[in-house]
Amino acid sequence: WTIKSDGSSSVCSSDLMQQGIIPKNRMTAKNKPGIVRDLLHFFGVASPDDWRSVYVGMKCNFRRTREAQSDVGAIAAWIRQGEILAEQLDCPKYSKSKFEKAVRTIRSLTVLEPQEFGPVMQKLCWESGVAFVLVPSIPRAHVSGMARWLNLHKALIQLSLYGKQNDRFWFTFFHEAAHILLHDKKNIFLDEWDGRGTLQSKQEEEANAWSRELLIPLQYDAELSRLRSKNAVVEFANQIGIHPGIVVGRLQHDGLIEPTWMNGLKMSFSFEKSEQEYGV
Repeated sequence: WTIKSDGSSSVCSSDLMQQGIIPKNRMTAKNKPGIVRDLLHFFGVASPDDWRSVYVGMKCNFRRTREAQSDVGAIAAWIRQGEILAEQLDCPKYSKSKFEKAVRTIRSLTVLEPQEFGPVMQKLCWESGVAFVLVPSIPRAHVSGMARWLNLHKALIQLSLYGKQNDRFWFTFFHEAAHILLHDKKNIFLDEWDGRGTLQSKQEEEANAWSRELLIPLQYDAELSRLRSKNAVVEFANQIGIHPGIVVGRLQHDGLIEPTWMNGLKMSFSFEKSEQEYGV
């Protein structure tokens, strides 16, 4: 079906079929009622009007970097997949102090492979009352991460691996963690990776600065401009306890090196069945 709100947005049934989320069917007049039923079941609503009430109404709380690229249907499908995964994680009540401590510990995991840091990362978040899940990106959603509150006592951080490189993954995770720690429980913070660092709201700027400072504290700013070789980057990364790829991403973002330099130090992530089972 098509949802009208500030333009046209259609629920991306074909994308959901390709991912195996709803059964595959040709969109014919005969099949359409069944496809609509499958979509309603997936979204957990009784009718297209209910879908509109929940997800189009939710759009007013989105905090995005590029509103012009917003596709309500695609974003709603991506959000819903995260909700379903989060429902399976029966977290304790959220504890800000525990999550602050967990985030500091998670920073030290950046040097590990996904199969090593994934279960530990999710467990640390879970113990703090934060569900952490990964959901593959959906065409036209253009979302790298999201932070929101499912209720007063349970938060959700959802990432898409948009960009597939570890510098982006870790920056986005800590950016979303900042939204949970610093900002109110009413908004849904949907974020895209923007290589230019162009952010519109004060809350996005705060989350951006918080993530940046956590990964590479301000006291090391002067040293960054002197990192001109791979060996220097690796040595510096070891000194401050993060993966060298994150340092490369920062140098590129700040214009201290060319975007094509030292990318071999970055780690690429991809979705695999074993990863999705624990959310990373």
